[in-house]
Amino acid sequence: MSNTLTVVMYHYVRDLRRSPYPAIKGLELDRFRAQVRFLRENYTPVSMASVARAARGKESLPERAVLLTFDDGYAEHYENCFPILRDEGISGAFFAPVAPVRDRVLLDVNRVHFVLSVRDAGEIATEIDRLVDANRHLFDLLPIADYRSKWAHPTRFDHSNTIYVKRMLQVALPEPLRNKIAKELFARFVGVDEDVFADELYCSVDQLRLMQNSGMYVGSHGCTHVWLDAVDEDQQACEIEGSLSFLRSIGSPVDDYWAIAYPYGAWNSSLLNVLRRNRCTLGFTTEPAIADLGARDALRLPRMDTNDIPIN
Repeated sequence: MSNTLTVVMYHYVRDLRRSPYPAIKGLELDRFRAQVRFLRENYTPVSMASVARAARGKESLPERAVLLTFDDGYAEHYENCFPILRDEGISGAFFAPVAPVRDRVLLDVNRVHFVLSVRDAGEIATEIDRLVDANRHLFDLLPIADYRSKWAHPTRFDHSNTIYVKRMLQVALPEPLRNKIAKELFARFVGVDEDVFADELYCSVDQLRLMQNSGMYVGSHGCTHVWLDAVDEDQQACEIEGSLSFLRSIGSPVDDYWAIAYPYGAWNSSLLNVLRRNRCTLGFTTEPAIADLGARDALRLPRMDTNDIPIN
């Protein structure tokens, strides 16, 4: 028996070749099926309930334990992933922000993803710079060179222009301005009614409830998918408490245990205080590593990206 756990993180999982947005950064559905087969053959899938008990020292995990997690509450998680997991007898963990699922609100993060899927990142970065300068009289903004210096750095999966676009419209600019720019770019380059787009992109409350009742786990991803380390503790508390209220409404076992996947992997000490006050059991970051429940803070567990996992 063991305390080590491989946690795999998924976002978009779709038939990319037949999608109207084939360049969106996601996992091809056939490759997801193959990866699930690989994990079933080489690991032992475990449920969130088992991980929670192991984190509390009430049981040990099997050797080569693996937990599959799905962020952002996409309809394709219900339509594509849930049937495969159910057929394989695997209990996946689904982390859905409240606003897009319950209120059908299109998030800036998704506006940005789909804009980047249809236009060159360098072109979009240049356009953001132009719009920042055009709105400089309305906001207290830094010089463009300062934004570029801080945010235009490549990561494991994105080039510097792509990261620059994402960070400028996720956290760097004042929220009203980044929302305004993201909406403008989405309308110009994607050109789909936002209400229609959101209704197709996100799963419904009933779908989440059905998955929870069918052996999956539904956990917290905040309410509005903000960078939780970029807001004050009062807003952190609102995000967490609102999410917990929603989870209770769909039957997630909040009073027994609950888990959060941090939007963008972002957390800080004040957020951990909020989570402990609300008796959070497990917190998942985006740090790429194998989790050790005996050595790591259970509120700071790492996850491997789907791209880190082999496919047969």
